[in-house]
Amino acid sequence: MLAHGVGLCDEYPSVRCPEDVEAHGYGGVFEVGMTLSFEAYFGAVDGHEGVKLEEQALVTDHGVVQLLSYRYESAMLA
Repeated sequence: MLAHGVGLCDEYPSVRCPEDVEAHGYGGVFEVGMTLSFEAYFGAVDGHEGVKLEEQALVTDHGVVQLLSYRYESAMLA
């Protein structure tokens, strides 16, 4: 999973996958008002095909609020 900001800056801040933290870690903090996109790639490791699913969320004083309301098709998650 990867998270990144949504806005005018190209995917900033960028929070890398755990295996990439040492080389590309994120030293910042999430702040109220930030909108983030959380990504997950589904496909074969080292494969040529797959799909990247993203969910957007808003950081609030009371936690994170999911901004998207569509449901994934179960066939895509199998």
